[in-house]
This record gives sequence, structure tokens and C-alpha cells, in this order.
Amino acid sequence: MSDSIIKVRELDNMDCTEVKQLLSAYFDDELASEERIALAEHLAGCDECSTELAGFERLSDMARGLDTPMPPPQMWSQLERQLEEERGTQRIQLTNRSPRQYFSVQRLIAVAASLLVAVGLGWLGYSTWIGHDGHDGFTAEMEHYLNEFHRDPATAQQFLLAKYEGQAVDAEQAMSLVGYRPAIADGMPDGYSVETTYVMKMPCCTCVQCLCKRSDGSTIAVFEHVDDEAKEWFGGRPQMSASCGGRQCSLVELDDRIAASWKHDKRHLTVVGLRDVAELTYLVAWFDERKKIITQ
Repeated sequence: MSDSIIKVRELDNMDCTEVKQLLSAYFDDELASEERIALAEHLAGCDECSTELAGFERLSDMARGLDTPMPPPQMWSQLERQLEEERGTQRIQLTNRSPRQYFSVQRLIAVAASLLVAVGLGWLGYSTWIGHDGHDGFTAEMEHYLNEFHRDPATAQQFLLAKYEGQAVDAEQAMSLVGYRPAIADGMPDGYSVETTYVMKMPCCTCVQCLCKRSDGSTIAVFEHVDDEAKEWFGGRPQMSASCGGRQCSLVELDDRIAASWKHDKRHLTVVGLRDVAELTYLVAWFDERKKIITQ
């Protein structure tokens, strides 16, 4: 039996887990023709995978309305000067390769620098993540929480509290338990009210969480934590990186809502249940402004 026939049969037997790992590449048209055909056939008969692919499309539409920050003018001259200093200093020879296949250190630095610039400027990107360490259980539990939060925030909250020994506290108690003043200790902006503050022993750290109500009665959850791995908080959902309110944020779609995570001071804030990027930008700016007022 030929290798090509075997390969086609293997692709025909792809399950949802394998398909979801390739959805980002499928969306960006980066798959070989055999893989693309196999995925298309799977998607035609699988509502779950088709819904996840639609998430990439909605995030892409959302991204078109965001501004991509421009690099400072001096960045390129500094980068060029650093690369020139490395030019010709060393060369790396790959094992069992001909001289034509040498790669210079300068070239490797240039590639690495390009990747760093891309990340720093907030270029939009999509990724599907699979946990590979002791946080696998946390990723699965957060996936359950995010799914349940959309349907019933109260039920989702009870699930999380049971998993991570959550306890309701006031601001002073939260400070004594985590060793810092939580960002939500001074409340929320106009249009939001703090309902309950919790402290939970999560895998990343002892995390402060706050349930807040909008004026219309709908709920958002705000987490303050040390861990910056959005892939573990958001599981296998399609993610988008974007600049919101001057901060680089990771976003995922939750049906008609979104969740987002960003660096705030020495920790990270993750908000679940946001309506749109405009609300996220508003909250990012408000938390930053509150931090400036407190530290003055």
C-alpha cells in the first residue's frame, strides 16, 4: 500500500482534538492540500469544530477595528546597529550539512529580533494551545468555568470556589492573605458595582477574584493573579493579541461575550464576561488611572 494512500486514510480518521490543533493553520490557509481537504470534510459534519472555526472568523473581524501601534522611529536604527556588530563574528555549521547550508549567528539574531518586534508591536496572531504540564487540570477546569459562566455565572462561580478552596473576604482580608493591595480593593468604575470578593488557591498563585454587576444586572468576573499564561486560563480557544487602552491584551470569544487578560502592575488581570473590545479598553484605562492615583 502506498504512503500517500495510508496518509489519506489517517487524515480521514482525524478526531476533533486533532482538528482543533490545526484550525488556526486552516484558517490562515497554511495546510497542505490533503490536510485541508480532510479538515473541510470533518468540518462539514461537525458542529463543534465548525463553531470553533467561526470563532477565528469573528476574532478576525474584531481585529480589523483595532489600531496597530507603530514602532518608535529609533527602533529600526538600533536594531540595524546591533545586527551590524554581530556580522561575521561567528558561524554555526549544521551537522552533516554542506557548506552552503551554514547559518550565520547574525542571521539567527535577525530572525529572533524580527519575532520579538512582532510580539512587541502587538501583531495579531492566533494559536491553539494544549497543556503539557501540571496545569493540564487547571486548563480543563477553566474551560468548564468559561462555558458555564456564559450560561449561569452563579453556577460557574460555585464550581470554581469548590475546586480552589475559595472564601469570601473583604478588601482588608484579601490584602492580608495575598500580601498586596488588590486592584479591585477600591471598587469599580461608574456603571459597575462590586458584589463579592474572593480569595482562591489556584495552581499559579493565591488569586483574588471579584464578581461585579453592571447597572443592567449582568455579571463580569475580575481575577488578579501572578501567572501570565493566557493559554492556561483560556484553554484551547482561539486567541487574539491586541492593544487595548495602551496595554497588550490576550482575548478569547465566549459566544456573544469575550474574556481578556493583560499585565497590570506586577501581576495580571483577567476579566470574564466582557461585551466587546470597547468595554475592555474602558476597564484597562480605568485600572491604569486608578493605579496612578494611588501611587501618587
